[in-house]
Amino acid sequence: MISIIVPVYNCRNSLNYCINSILRQTYADFELILADDGSTDKSDMLCDAYAKKDSRIRVIHKKNGGVSSARNAGIDKSSGEYIAFCDSDDYLEPDYLETLIQTARSNSSCGHIWCCFQTVTGYQKENAVPNLTTIEPILYYTRREYMTLHELWLDTGPWNKLYKREIIQNAELQFSEDFSLGEDWLFNLTYLDSSPNDQIAVITKPLYNYVRGNNNSLDSMYRDNLLEIYRKLNEVCIKYLHKWDLDSEQMQKFYNGKFYMYERVLDNTMRNVDQKRCKNIAWNTSFMRSDEFKEVLSMRTCPIHPLYWLAYSSGNFRNVLLADKLCRAKHCLEKIIRNDIKGC
Repeated sequence: MISIIVPVYNCRNSLNYCINSILRQTYADFELILADDGSTDKSDMLCDAYAKKDSRIRVIHKKNGGVSSARNAGIDKSSGEYIAFCDSDDYLEPDYLETLIQTARSNSSCGHIWCCFQTVTGYQKENAVPNLTTIEPILYYTRREYMTLHELWLDTGPWNKLYKREIIQNAELQFSEDFSLGEDWLFNLTYLDSSPNDQIAVITKPLYNYVRGNNNSLDSMYRDNLLEIYRKLNEVCIKYLHKWDLDSEQMQKFYNGKFYMYERVLDNTMRNVDQKRCKNIAWNTSFMRSDEFKEVLSMRTCPIHPLYWLAYSSGNFRNVLLADKLCRAKHCLEKIIRNDIKGC
């Protein structure tokens, strides 16, 4: 019924938790495809060992080509009516598959079944933070409310969704291997557009555990082409938003998201250790003075701290750094006032 695809690359320390969480599913009619992407830390051997123990497990060994390449290889070998994904450093709740399938069966008018997730710091659900809190078991949306789903971080990842393999095959969908970031967002936009049914059912219970702390995460590594990637992603996204005829409120959410992306571009520049700090500051200042940045700054409606608003409006990135220092100092002062100086 379901093909679960796990891209595997040098993840031996976390792979056990991931695979075991899949094998413990209350819904057993699945095949697990472990797409080994040229691992060098014996993750490939661990995959083979699991396959010998459970006939539902299939292993693909391929030359290293990246996570998109591994997912595409898994799709090519899949045979289930549905496809689901799980990253090798994350893990599933025991009723992940059962709840997705039952929701699909009881909501035949919905063409898309998604679920909420929680961010954790370990494999015992430490410091779990759900991405959505509500008493409603299921929320319903359409494509015309897409940016509301984007605000909830529900749309971009592939691991909180149940895909129909037939739609993927008919549309000849693949994860773009030219992108090192956002390839799953592009895949989901195209899949959503390719489906004849735009109704989306979102299971509000967090069924997927996203493990924080990956050294390759957006918040920890420098990307020399981050701005170019964001430009391309936004170009594709807004094309679909116009095609789906989103209203002005939804489009406003798009510009808010675009502004947050540009904030991450500024942060990313300062992580470039191969260039002098003064040059990083100069590049950010130049970008802040560009028509591109000023347009998004003026169009967004998301809240900005007054200090940062003044700093961004000044067109001088040194003022942003000053705002950082002032906000940190205020935070420490508040801790001192509460007689808690730890962390200052």
